Order: sequence, then C-alpha cells, then structure tokens
Amino acid sequence: MISPPPDSEGSDRLRHRLELSRNKLKAVFDSLGEAVVSLTPDSRVESINLSAARLTGRHPRDLVGLEVQEFLKLARVPAGMRRACQETFRRMLQEGQNQSQVVEAPGRDGSFFYEILASPSLGQQGEVALGILQLRDVTAYKRMEQTIREYSLSLEDKVAQRTRELSLAHEELKKEKESLAEANERLLRLEQLRHDLTNMVVHDMKGPLAEVMGNLDLLTYEPLSQTQEEFRDLALIGADDLFRMIMNLLDIDRLEEGRLQVRQEDLSFRELAGSVRDKFKTLIKLKELTVEVEAPDEDGLTGDPDLLARVLQNLLTNALNHTPEGGRIVMKAEPGAEEGVVVSVADTGSGIPKASHGVIFQKFGQAGPGPKTSTGLGLSFCKMAVEAHGGRIWFESEEGQGARFFFWLPGSQAGD
Repeated sequence: MISPPPDSEGSDRLRHRLELSRNKLKAVFDSLGEAVVSLTPDSRVESINLSAARLTGRHPRDLVGLEVQEFLKLARVPAGMRRACQETFRRMLQEGQNQSQVVEAPGRDGSFFYEILASPSLGQQGEVALGILQLRDVTAYKRMEQTIREYSLSLEDKVAQRTRELSLAHEELKKEKESLAEANERLLRLEQLRHDLTNMVVHDMKGPLAEVMGNLDLLTYEPLSQTQEEFRDLALIGADDLFRMIMNLLDIDRLEEGRLQVRQEDLSFRELAGSVRDKFKTLIKLKELTVEVEAPDEDGLTGDPDLLARVLQNLLTNALNHTPEGGRIVMKAEPGAEEGVVVSVADTGSGIPKASHGVIFQKFGQAGPGPKTSTGLGLSFCKMAVEAHGGRIWFESEEGQGARFFFWLPGSQAGD
C-alpha cells in the first residue's frame, strides 16, 4: 500500500479544520434571531441565515445569487424599507464603514420599527469584499421610547399646569395676606378707639358717681327711719355695683396689657369676706338670705387686698342675684390639695345652664339665655385677677341646683 505524500495529509487536515470552522460559523449565523444576509458588492445574496430565509418561505440555497431587491420582495418587505436597505448598503459601499438607519413600517396593530444595519467585510487590499445586511426589529424599544416621550410630555404639561395653579394660589394668598393686613390694621384702630372711648367714658362717669356715693354716705350721719335707711343702703349698693363695673373695665384693660401691679400681703379671709358681706347687709336682710363665712383662724391667704375683695364681691353679687329669697350662700376658705388656699362661694340658686359653661369666664359673656342684664365682665375680671396672683379659678354647677365657684391661690410659703 502506497502512503499519501505528507503535504496531502496536511491539506486534508486544513480542509477539515476549515470545514469545522465554516460549520461553526454557519451554526452561529443561523442561530441569530434577526434576518442577516451577506451581499456581494453588486448587491447579490452570497449567504443567508435561516431567520432571513423564513421570511420568504424558501430554503437558503434557493436564495443565494438573487439580487437583494428580489430577495426583499420575496420576504414581503414594504417598498419604503426596500429603498432604505438599498440606500444603507450603497452608503456602506461608498464609505467602507458601518451604516444604519431606523425605518417605520405600517402594520395592523400600529407602526413597526426596524433598524437596518450594513457592515463591510474587507478584502486583502482593503476593498469591500462582502457587505452584511441585517434587519433588527426594534418596535418594542421604539414604542417604549415613544411611551416615555409621551409620559415625559404629559409630566411637563402637568408640571406647567401645577406651576400655573401654584402661581395663581400664591397671588391669591398674597392678596389675602394684604387683605388680612388691612383688616388687622382696621381692627387695631377700632380697638384703640374702643380703648380710648372706654377710658374717656369711665373717667367721665367716675366723677358724678363719686359725688352720688359721697352724698349717700352723708345720709348715714342723718337720723333716718328704718325704711329710709333701707332705701339709702340699696342706693349705696347700686352705686357700689356701678363703681365696681367701672373699675372692672379699667382693670381688665390693665391686666390684659400687664400694667396692673399686684401687691402681696398677708390677709385674713374672715375679715376680707366679712367686709364684703357687710356691703350687702340690707339686700341680704330684705331677701331673707343666709350668708355665712367659714375659714380657719390661720388660713394662710396672701394677695392684693383690693383685687381679692373685688373678686369676692363679684362672686357674691352673682350669688345674691341668682339665689331666691330664703336661700343660703357660703363663703369659705380652706387649705388646698396643693400648697395654698382654696376659696369658694357656694349658693342655692338657679345654677348655670350647661350651654353657658364654656363662655362664663369670657369677656361680655353671661350665664344663661335671655336679654343681657350686666356687662358680663365680672367673672372675666375674677379670672384675670386670680391668674395675676398665680392661681386658677373654676366652678361646679348643675341647672336648678345652685353653683359653687372656686379659686386657688398659692400660699404665703409658695410666694416666698
């Protein structure tokens, strides 16, 4: 047996390797999901992968040698896309570089988008030996891009609309702020006018009232019948009430502005409450009321004697006005749960309606429905005066079962 020459064996091995490489390349070429066609410089099909061949329904070997436009027609590629393929391939041949463009094709479910890629395969002299034409479906990306663009435009519109709305709201707020500033300025002017008018009226009233009270007081030195004495005392009570209202007006303004000085003195509740009660002895007698004062000998009460006397007088006046004939009023001082003294004024009168509980300490408030019969400043003054001492005030009442007002003041040790 004659052995083949050595160079023949080498050629067989080379051919075998080339065949393996060609088969591998073809397997890769056919596995691509996109249509890929290699073309000669004169635009004829040199090779084609399975994805491209399926578009025509023919075997790849039946398509080799076809002019590219014939292949594209068999693949039912729209005319516009065929022209784009030809143009892209021509530019690649002229420039010897990769070329691409995206084209839009109509479809039943809307437009489809394809990217056409043309890549050169150069020969030994640097010339274009083959051109690779690739059709890539980029519809999903383009639709996503379009959706993002539309969403971006929508966001821009919404932002612009919201900006306009915020601008309008800002202008409205600016106008509202200016309007409120004007209204506040008017209120301040009105408040100052009210303050000035109140002071003028109060000061104008104090002179004639002092004259009336002085003349009534002179009658205490004249011999009078019992009836005349009662009339005199009732007139004095009325004048004293009016004087108390005037002082309430003045002192509430001072308390609100922090201009009223509160003195701190050791006091006896028995003496303070007794002197207040004595001012109303004629009224108490005529209404057949029982007014009691209860307190330990050493009650530890400290404060401003004038202010606290007027607090008690306001509370006692309310109790006298709302307690029927034959009723009972108790003015009491006792040690508080905290260090200090709790003072209370309790009556057996008509009580305070539930609806009035929230407004009873407000300025110009009143306990109960119906026409106003007072300024409504008495309890407001009590609250301010007690709080000016560092204390607090409250009440307990049920309609028809009387009322009991309390106020707590810090004791003498707490004030040290």
